[in-house]
This record gives sequence, structure tokens and C-alpha cells, in this order.
Amino acid sequence: MLGAEERRFVRQVHRGGFPMLRRSALIVALLASFVSFAERPRVVVVKSSSLTAYAQVVAGFSAEVKAQVEEVTLEDGADAAAAAFKKIASNKPALVLAIGPAAAVGARRQFSDVPVLFAMVPYYEKYELEGQNTTGIALTSDLALELSALRATLPKARRVGVLQDPRYSKPFVDGANSAAQARGLKIVPLDIDSPSKVDKVLSSAKGQIDALVIVSDKTVGNATVVERLLQWSQDEKIPAIGLAPAQVKQGALFALAPAPLSIGQQAGRLANRVLVEKVDPGALAVANPEGLELNVNLSTAKKLGAAEAFVMDAVTFAARQSLTVKVVE
Repeated sequence: MLGAEERRFVRQVHRGGFPMLRRSALIVALLASFVSFAERPRVVVVKSSSLTAYAQVVAGFSAEVKAQVEEVTLEDGADAAAAAFKKIASNKPALVLAIGPAAAVGARRQFSDVPVLFAMVPYYEKYELEGQNTTGIALTSDLALELSALRATLPKARRVGVLQDPRYSKPFVDGANSAAQARGLKIVPLDIDSPSKVDKVLSSAKGQIDALVIVSDKTVGNATVVERLLQWSQDEKIPAIGLAPAQVKQGALFALAPAPLSIGQQAGRLANRVLVEKVDPGALAVANPEGLELNVNLSTAKKLGAAEAFVMDAVTFAARQSLTVKVVE
């Protein structure tokens, strides 16, 4: 049983007494928090530019990663970029997240003993980013979900053309065959080994395909080739399935692409594996993106003559797959 002095002490605490004691406890808590933060590893996020999408990646990354985050935006010009990377290297960060092609290529060249993750790099394969200390998140995944979307929104399509350079994409395209067969589709490889041959290959594809899927490799990833593919698909009224929202704006019927915020969160979790679990980044395969969005082009759907049915089917498919739908007109 408490004595009189003890009871008075308890009553005083309950009434909010002893302000010095409360302040001391608060100071101790703040100091502990500061020490904990200071002990966190320091990572540097390098952005290729000030794009809004890149800022969203940073926001997602910062929310997930267990580290102090410093942000650097590259300025135009090779000399300015080189100076920025040199300064980053001198500060010896625990990890670098490179966002966009310029940042990814620069980080891959500059850092041989610092873990590097890359994100938001279209056609990452052509930049040869994978290495002993480097991994990242692709902007595209295997074709399984794209083929499911195609089957759901274009029920009459059966023959799916895939323009590829076999030197780079054959294993990827061969792997898509089983996914296509499971959905009642057939992959029709359209082989090129040079951007200059795209017109000849597309000419031979007339009447042989019902839809066209754009893939990523060093040859097909050429901007001129992609532009030609999209123009051909509109001229021939053959729906093209793109890789990115930009291609949907250019005329592709739809594309499944990751949301930048989700990419950032995924990059944060990947960074934690390197920083906390001490996993060697070079031992990690480039990850497929999470948090995909379905981007659709209504103008292209109208030109194909089935806009209303396409929209209904696209929305239904997205709901079943828990995808966000973004519309371009």
C-alpha cells in the first residue's frame, strides 16, 4: 500500500506536475531520435532532370528507404554532370539511386564500389546497366499481363506481331509464347537486325497479324523505329500495344506502365535489401515493375471503330486486375 508521500507524488504526476521532468523526458526522446537518424546510412538520389514523374519516384523512395536521403538533379551538359558525380563520389554515399537514363549511365560509369540502383530508364538493356554493383527496376515486365489485356479488349485478335532483334529479344519473345498460347493467342515474331529494315519487315507483316506489341531491345528501342511502328499501326488499322504512356500519346492503343510513386516505393524496398540485409546488388536480377497503370488512347480506339466496346472491356479488365486507368484522347 502506498504511503502519503507516494500518493501525493502520483497525484502530482497525474495532474501534469513536474514540468522539468516532462521537459527532460522530451529532450531525451528527441536526442534518441536524432541519434537514430544520424546513424542511418546516407543515400543519394540522382535525377536526370526535374520531371514531375522523377519527383514522384523520389517521394515514394524516401517514404520506404531506411536511410537519410540527399537529392541531386543533373544540370545540362556533360561537364556539369561529371562534376556532380565526382562530388557525390567524394562524399562516399552508402547507395546511389539513379533516376532516368542520364543519371543511370553516369552512375554506372562513376561508381564501381558503391551500390547503384536505377529506375525510370526505358529500354534499360541498351544502356548495359547491369553489373557487379548495379541493379534496378525495369519499366516493362514480361508480356503476360499485356497479352491478357489484349485478349480482354480485342477479342477478335489472335495473331500478335512482335518486332524484335533476335540477338537481344529472342529469349524474351520465346518466353511469351506459352503465355500467348494459354490465352488463345499466337506470337508472330517479326525479325530485324537494323532500324533501316523496319519498313521491309512491316510490309511483309500485312495480313499476317491482328495486333502489334512493342518490346524493348537495342534495335527496336530506337526512337525512329518506335515512331514508324506507331505510324504503320494507324495506317493499317492494326492496334499497337505500347510500353509507356508516351507511346500511348503517340497513338498506341494502350500500354501497361508503372506509376512513378509505386516505382519509388519499390526502389526503397530494394535499397533496404542492400543497406539493411547486406544483399549484393549485383546478385539481384533487374526487377519487374509493381503498381502498373493501364493507359488507353480513346482517339486510337475510335479510329479502330470500336471505342465504346473497348472502353468497357478495358475498364472491366482494369477492375479485375486492380489497375488504375488513365485516358488519353
